[in-house]
Amino acid sequence: MVAAEIAERRRIAVLDGGSRYELALAPDVLIAEALSGFGIELEPGHRVLLERSGHEVRADVRAQDLADGAVLALVDLTEPPPVTDAERTRTVQTDAAASVWWMLGAFGLLLASIALALPTSIGEGTRVVLAVAAAAGAVASAAVWVLRARTDRPLGAAAASGPLTLAFAAGVVSVPPLPASTATLAVLAGLCAAAVLAALLGLLARTGVMRAELGTTTVILLGLVAVWALAVAMAVPASAPAAVALGAVPVALRALPSTLLDVPPGMFIDFGRFQTSRWAVRQHVPAEGGPIASNAARDLVGRSSSRLLVGTALLSAVAAASAPFAVPDVTAADPLVFAGRIALICCAALALLLGARRSSAPILRWMPRLAALVVIVVALAAAIRAAGPLWLTVAAGGLLVAGLALAFLVVPVGRGARSLAWSRFGDVLEWLAVVLALPAGLLAADVIDLLRGMMGA
Repeated sequence: MVAAEIAERRRIAVLDGGSRYELALAPDVLIAEALSGFGIELEPGHRVLLERSGHEVRADVRAQDLADGAVLALVDLTEPPPVTDAERTRTVQTDAAASVWWMLGAFGLLLASIALALPTSIGEGTRVVLAVAAAAGAVASAAVWVLRARTDRPLGAAAASGPLTLAFAAGVVSVPPLPASTATLAVLAGLCAAAVLAALLGLLARTGVMRAELGTTTVILLGLVAVWALAVAMAVPASAPAAVALGAVPVALRALPSTLLDVPPGMFIDFGRFQTSRWAVRQHVPAEGGPIASNAARDLVGRSSSRLLVGTALLSAVAAASAPFAVPDVTAADPLVFAGRIALICCAALALLLGARRSSAPILRWMPRLAALVVIVVALAAAIRAAGPLWLTVAAGGLLVAGLALAFLVVPVGRGARSLAWSRFGDVLEWLAVVLALPAGLLAADVIDLLRGMMGA
C-alpha cells in the first residue's frame, strides 16, 4: 500500500461587493494570479485587497504568507463613497445659497459697469439710492456669510465674491460725474471699499482657510489701490493704471507660489547641520521646526491651496478686467505708447498661456487661459477698429494660416506627443514675457512722458 501525498492548501475568502470567492490555493501561488482566473485584476492605487485590520495586501504576496481562513475585501479606491440623504440635502442647500451669492456678484458687476461706461445716465438721487443699497447689501451679505461660515468652504468660492463685488459697485456709484471726478477716481473708490470689506471679513472669519483666502484677497486689492491712487494723484487717464495692473499680473502669478507657505525658516532646511559659515556676523541660525503633526500639516496645505486658488482667480480676473481699459485702441500719437501696447498684449497673453502649463489642477490651468483669451479678443477688436480693408484681409489670411497650423498640431498633441525641446523653448518665452510684461505696461501707461514732465517741472 502506497501512501498518497497530500498537498497543503490555504483557504482564503475574497469579498467583492455582493460576490464571495472561496479559494483553496497552493502555498506558492500568487494572490494576483489566483484572482486573475476570476477576471479580477489588481491595480496599485486603484483596485486593492484589504485585510480585516485595514492593511493592504500586495499583489505579489503568496498564499503561504496569508493566514488560513483569511478574509480579504476587494476595494475600488476610485469609486466615490456613497452619498447619504443628509449630505445630498446639504449639497442642494449649498448650491442654492451659492447661486444667490453669484447673483449678488453679477448685480454688483453690472451696476459698476453701467456706472463706469455711462456715468451721466444715472441721476443724482438714483445714484445716492443705488450707492446706499449696494453698500447695505454688501455689509448684510458679508454678515450672513460670516455667521454661516462654520466650516472651511460652506458656500464655495461664490461666498466672498458677492459681498466684495457689491462693495466695489457701491464705491464706484458713489462718485458723481463731476468735472473733477473721473473713471480713475471711481475705480479707486470701488477698490478701497472692496479692500476694506475683505480685511474686515478676514478678521472676523472663523476658520484658518477662510482667513488665508481673504488675506490674499486683501493684499492683492491693496496693491491695486496703490496703483490707482498713484494714477489719481498724477491725473492720468484710466488706461495708465490699467496697463500697469495688466503688466503686473504675470509677475504676481509667477511670484504667487513662493509666497504661500507661512512656516518658519527652520522648516525648510536644518541650518545647524548644513550651514558651514554664516553670511553675517549677527546672523542667528533659525530654530529647528521640530515634529509636524498630521493635523497641522493638513491645515497648512489647506491654507496654502486656498491662497493659490484665490490668488490665481483674482489675478486672472484683474487681467481680464484691465485689458479693455489698458488697450482702448492700438493707435497712439506717441510711438513709445504704441510699442508699449503691442508689447503688453504679446507679453501678457504669452505669460498667461504658458504659465498655466505648470498647474496640476484644471481650474488653475483654465483661469489664466481664459484671461489670456480675453486679452487676445480685446486686442483683435482694437486692431479691427483701427485697421483698413487691406490690413483686415492680411489679418484674416494670417488667422487662417494659424488655424490650419493649430489643426495639424492637435492630432499629435492629443495623442500624448511631447517634446522636451519645445517645452524648454516655451519656458524661455514665458520667462521673457514675465520679465518684459511690467516694463511694457509702464511704457503703455506713458510713464516716460510723466517722468519728462516731472523733470521739466
